[in-house]
Amino acid sequence: MSLTMPSPERVVNLTAVKVVICLGAFLSNLSAGMFNISLVDISADLQIPVASAQWVVSIYLLVISVLLPVMGRLGDRFGRCKVHNLGLFAFAAGALGCALAQNEAMLLGFRVLQGAGASMYQATNMALIVSLFPAEQRGRALGLMSTFVAAGSMAGPALGGFLVQWFAWESNFWLLAVVAGAVGVLAHRLIPRDTETAGGRMNLAGAAWMAVCLTSLMVAFDLGSRSSFLSVPVLLLLAVSVGLAAGYTGYARFAQRNSPPAENGFSLFTDRSFAAGIVITVITYMAAFAAQLALPSLLRLSGAEPAWVGLIMIGYPLALVVTAPVSGSIADRKGPLGILAAGLLLMSVTLLALGLGSPALRAGAMVLPVVLLGCAMGMITSPNTSIVMGLAAKSQLGRVSSILALSRNIGMMFGTAAGGLMISGGNRPNGSYVAVFVACAAAVGLSSVWPLYSFRHSSKRKGAEHLHIP
Repeated sequence: MSLTMPSPERVVNLTAVKVVICLGAFLSNLSAGMFNISLVDISADLQIPVASAQWVVSIYLLVISVLLPVMGRLGDRFGRCKVHNLGLFAFAAGALGCALAQNEAMLLGFRVLQGAGASMYQATNMALIVSLFPAEQRGRALGLMSTFVAAGSMAGPALGGFLVQWFAWESNFWLLAVVAGAVGVLAHRLIPRDTETAGGRMNLAGAAWMAVCLTSLMVAFDLGSRSSFLSVPVLLLLAVSVGLAAGYTGYARFAQRNSPPAENGFSLFTDRSFAAGIVITVITYMAAFAAQLALPSLLRLSGAEPAWVGLIMIGYPLALVVTAPVSGSIADRKGPLGILAAGLLLMSVTLLALGLGSPALRAGAMVLPVVLLGCAMGMITSPNTSIVMGLAAKSQLGRVSSILALSRNIGMMFGTAAGGLMISGGNRPNGSYVAVFVACAAAVGLSSVWPLYSFRHSSKRKGAEHLHIP
């Protein structure tokens, strides 16, 4: 498939462009998960506590979450292609610096640079796909991106463990630097330049507000996991985070009422379809990651060997890899609403079954619900992303892309924290697992009510032809 761009005249291979963009998504998720196994080695080599080495992972996710909205806006203003490609080179430079780091400060500093680079191409990759691909191919392309995301998450721990066992922890960063540099060169050569950009002011105050809010939240989770979530410092940090979030929400409403939509950037959230899509993203990622944290512990308590647990849990990303492109293709042909509703229903029922039946299930019987959970996520991600991105004006594609990526990161943070807190609490672990799954099932079930109402009513304003709703 190729597309002729108006200026300059040039034939663009959309298949190659799609693969290159998806490779960036693969790299960011690969980098997020491949260092968990090597934390002990990093701790020993740099002579720091393992808890401090954990920030190699935490600071990467934190920087991405903080910078995503900023990078999305930069993409809208200066060109999504430019920001995307520069992000790949920044990611490669950060990985190279981490490989050469001689102490903790250097390692974390270059890890910040790597996270900044990842935020640049995460914030713009979906916007590039939406702007380059026609509507009838968009769902399939976004489904392929979901496949690459799942593949990166799946390959990260295994590849990281192999490299640490046979080489050294620095080899992980060397590999990321080489691959990211090569992908950056390909992206520079293949992805067409933007034909439209948008003006407007950067909301740096809002970005700083969000940075303090998310940092307080992550530090609270870190301290709580080391000591107690009921300790005074943890409660104070959580209070600061909640207070900042509430204050920012009030400020956003005030700004939306008192300034033009093009200037404040908050008008996106007044569209119920957009808000519903963001809520679905946060809740489903939270539920999926809470379940992925709870299930391995439950399987280990039932006596399953670690290798067997790993084989069972790999069913989730494998199912997502298969289901996401198929769901995207169905959404392109039949419309996204039906497959989205089916995915939400399947996820809710699967989580409920895990909550009510997991204490009695043997390890082998867990394969089916794990696979169904991955199928449900694949059915949700592509159509939901297609709907939300389809509602955005071209000048706002970068901003919406960054908001979606931020929603995924926040969902993962909440899911990991909620699952870990409930698993570690109390003397009756099975009751904690039941609570995790039932709570997640309820949240996903409730989220399925809103989109059915919101998307249908929004289609009357936005145009039923895009959503294929009669």
